[in-house]
Amino acid sequence: MDTQHGTAKAVFDFTSIQAGAWPQLMRVTRDGRRLSVSMNQAGRIAMFDISDPEQPRLLKALDLGQGSGPHYIALTEDEKRLAISDHFLNEDNFGKVHAEGDHEIHLVKVMKDDLVLDSKFNLSTPALPTGPARPPGIAIK
Repeated sequence: MDTQHGTAKAVFDFTSIQAGAWPQLMRVTRDGRRLSVSMNQAGRIAMFDISDPEQPRLLKALDLGQGSGPHYIALTEDEKRLAISDHFLNEDNFGKVHAEGDHEIHLVKVMKDDLVLDSKFNLSTPALPTGPARPPGIAIK
């Protein structure tokens, strides 16, 4: 995007990772060289090298497993971890959107050219008396 001239052009086709990927939220590292993108319907987090914004390079498309629906992502202050909530929106029987996700919070180790799921971290959002917990966002430190 060129914010000075109000123009934009396509530089990456997310269907090359998976058809119907639903790229959503993005996080850029402070140095502006890495971009992480949640892809709800694909169940993946993509990390790009964007040091050349005109030619982003896919470094990793981390699969979070069947039934996952990664939506909200947040980098820790030291940018060594990426926290991901797996829930987008489910309007139950009164709506049209049913992107439930698996109600998990994942923690991913962020490396220069890779993302690795932290197998020591396992957090499920509990069901509440009124129904399933559906965290649309998270805050981390």
